[in-house]
Amino acid sequence: MIAKIIGLIWIVWGILILIKPEILRKKLQTKGSKKLKKNLFLLTLFLSITLIMASFKASGLLPKILLVLGIIGIFKAFIFLKSKASDKLIALASSLSLTVYRVGGALYIAIGLSIVKFL
Repeated sequence: MIAKIIGLIWIVWGILILIKPEILRKKLQTKGSKKLKKNLFLLTLFLSITLIMASFKASGLLPKILLVLGIIGIFKAFIFLKSKASDKLIALASSLSLTVYRVGGALYIAIGLSIVKFL
């Protein structure tokens, strides 16, 4: 049940990015660095938890790889919170074209659909 809700959140977020990518770019350019670091931390943590949850639902080699990626992602989230790499990542993300944001939105939709369908 929780996996379906998370999948729906991914789909809604992807649709919003796909329709209005300029809003996301403006948010990245105008928000303070501390708030963006917090949001980047939460996004990385959310993705990592999603990968870990997906790994528990299936069997085989791929879920084990997803579990390892999820655990690495959690550690990476805490590293992003305190490092200067997050500042560079925010600067890079704010300078990308809108097409890249739309592709990212489509990926969010695809991940959300796969979570809803397969979990």
